[in-house]
This record gives sequence, structure tokens and C-alpha cells, in this order.
Amino acid sequence: MSTGEAATEGLSRLASRPSLLIALRYLGAVRRSQTVSLISTISIAGLILGVAALVTVLSVMNGFDRELRARILGIVPHVTLSASGDNLDERVAMAERQPGVQGAARFLETGGMLTTGSRVLPVAVFGIEPEREPQLSTLPEHMVVGDLRDLTAEVGLVMGSPLAARLGLFPGDRVTLMLPRAVDGSVRPLLVTAELVGLFRLGADPDHGVVFMHVDRLEGIAGLAPTEVRIALDNIYQAPQIGRQLATTLGLAPGDVRDWTSRYGELFEAVGMEKTMMGLLLGLIVAVAVFNIVASLAMLVDEKRSAVAILRTLGVTRGGVVRIFVIQGVLIGSVGVAVGLLLGVLLATHIGAIMIVLEDLFSFRLLAGTYFDELPSELRMNDLIWIGIGALVVSIGGALYPARRAGAIDPARSLHR
Repeated sequence: MSTGEAATEGLSRLASRPSLLIALRYLGAVRRSQTVSLISTISIAGLILGVAALVTVLSVMNGFDRELRARILGIVPHVTLSASGDNLDERVAMAERQPGVQGAARFLETGGMLTTGSRVLPVAVFGIEPEREPQLSTLPEHMVVGDLRDLTAEVGLVMGSPLAARLGLFPGDRVTLMLPRAVDGSVRPLLVTAELVGLFRLGADPDHGVVFMHVDRLEGIAGLAPTEVRIALDNIYQAPQIGRQLATTLGLAPGDVRDWTSRYGELFEAVGMEKTMMGLLLGLIVAVAVFNIVASLAMLVDEKRSAVAILRTLGVTRGGVVRIFVIQGVLIGSVGVAVGLLLGVLLATHIGAIMIVLEDLFSFRLLAGTYFDELPSELRMNDLIWIGIGALVVSIGGALYPARRAGAIDPARSLHR
């Protein structure tokens, strides 16, 4: 092979050299430049911390949402159907046969006033069928004293342990309950004495404002018909849809069917909005880190103008140069996102224990005055996927500007300098 042919072959191989190898070589050159290296290190560190913080905070918000749903929606009816007394049992049976329905039972809800000594507190009074309650709610699992089976059609009342402590009551004590009673077309107050037979603790608002009685006793005392059927669902998020299906199947008017979203929908919408806003705010941290990556790549382009010009003279196209610097941005972003996701997963899965250590170390209580003893967390795969994809897309988008600047370098002028 002649010298000219060898030179031509060498130039051809150099021109076709993979962009990835050149990009890696340029990244190695970054470490030798102190200024660019410092900015790159800070940029990657910022990206790692931003992604980790985003994963951790969203996981904590998911944990709060899960706990609130489990504690509040675990005892309230998912769907309620209005029904007349003569076809009540029939509608209970029909509701239980519907797809997605976990259980159904008679149910009565009214307002009342608890009085002990000089204290008077408003409460919601739920009339339930204790034998069916394990299929309908998590209340039996949260009984701390007594048993729901102690509620009978003759005696018994169950309340939250914080409410009992506020009133100074203990199991076996008697409490006066003021209920509305329908008499001759009007509603009059009726004082009823009931024995406290059990205490529950959910760690949510019902602990302070809901008491339970047997539905038969509440019906007899208050003179009100149990005109509702309580329905528990396998999936609480399908409550509106299943409610509409039940209304159509049973021939009920839309106003005769209610679901939990009418009472607690705004609360969980607020929690969801808070999660969205926290995600946006922390996403800005990731964006700032990406802007720093863009700055470091732009400085690298200026530093490598002569090297880029030489590549262009050796036959590397403008698109090839752009591809080299885009690959650099992808590599830097991938490292930052991958490490950030790993760190975020570790923090999210151990955040409760970490906060306990910090609270003991610095003598403070983050959740003081709340229903929570430990910071809840729930790691969701879809959050990890969206965070990873979003951060990578922003990183690639940010790398396009310095890459296009590199592709626009004029070899003649750069080499002339």
C-alpha cells in the first residue's frame, strides 16, 4: 500500500470514528480543565440532589395521601343508596351482587351532641350492623379497647379514644347522647344514656367526631328509618362510576346515590394539588442543574474550538459534531439522573427512620400535633419513570444549544486563530 493510500485510509477511519468515543475523550479532557471540571461537578451534583429530592418528596406526599385515604375512607361509606324501609333488604342483596362491590349493609347517619358534666360536643352518629362491619370498613382492626360485637340493639356505644380522653370517659362509663327525634312531623331533642363499650383509634378526624351505635337501636331511639344502604367497594377510586351504575340498575334518581367524594373529595384534591405544586417547585431545581450542565458544555465547546475545527477538516460533518456534544449531554444527564434516582429511592424507603434519628439528635418533633407518629412514604414506579424521563429529556434539550454552537464552528477561522 502506498503512502498516499495509507493516509487516505487513516483519514477515512478517523472520519468514521464513533461519536461516542470522541465524546468520552472530550469528557476526559473536562477533568483536566479545572474551571470546566468544577462547573461540571457542581452541575451533576445539583442534578443528583434535585432528582433525589423530587423522588423523596413525592414519595412522602404519596405516603400522606395513602394514610389519609386508609384512615378516613376506611370507615366512611364509599357509596350510600337511599332506600325505603320495605325494600331495604332487597337493595342490600342487589348491591352485593354488583361487580366491584365488597359488601353492603343497612346504615343510618345522624347528628348528635355528647354531654358529660358541663361539656357538650357535637358528633356524627353512625348506625351500623356490627356483624357486617369487617366486610365494610377497617374499624374492627382499629379497636383498641372492646369489640364491635359488644354493640347490640339494646346497649352500647363506641367512640374514638381521643374523644373519650377529652371527655374523661373510660369503657363501662355512661354518657348522655342528645339526638334529634321525629315526633308529629317535627324534630325534637331526645336525651339517651348509653354505655361506652369500646374505643377505636384511626389517627384521623373521625377519632374526634364520630361515634357508632347499632343501627337497630339508633333507628328505634331517633325514630328515623334507616333509609340508606352502605356499600364498600374493592376500589374506592371507582366510587363515582359504580354509584352511577347502581343508580341505573336499581332505578334510583341521581340524588339518591352519594359517594365519598361528595364529603372528602375536596380534601384529597387539595392533597393532590399540593403534590403537583411540590413536584413543579422541585422540578425547577432539576432545571437549574440542567442549565449549569448547558453552561459547562458551552465552555467546553469554546475550549475545544480548535479540536472541533480539526475534526471538520478531517471529514467529520456538522451533524457529526453536533452528535458528539449531544452525546456528552446525554452521558452527563444519565449519570446524574441514575445516581439521583438511586439516592432518592434509598431516602424514600428509609425516610421514616432517618427522621427519627434526626429528631432525637436535634431534639425536635417534625410531626408534633399531627395524627402521624412517623413520616409516611410510598414509592411509586410511575413517579420514578416520569422523573427519570423528564430529567433526561430536559438534559438532552439543554445539550442541543452548545452542540449546535459546536456544529457551527468555522474550521478556517478557528485554525487561523
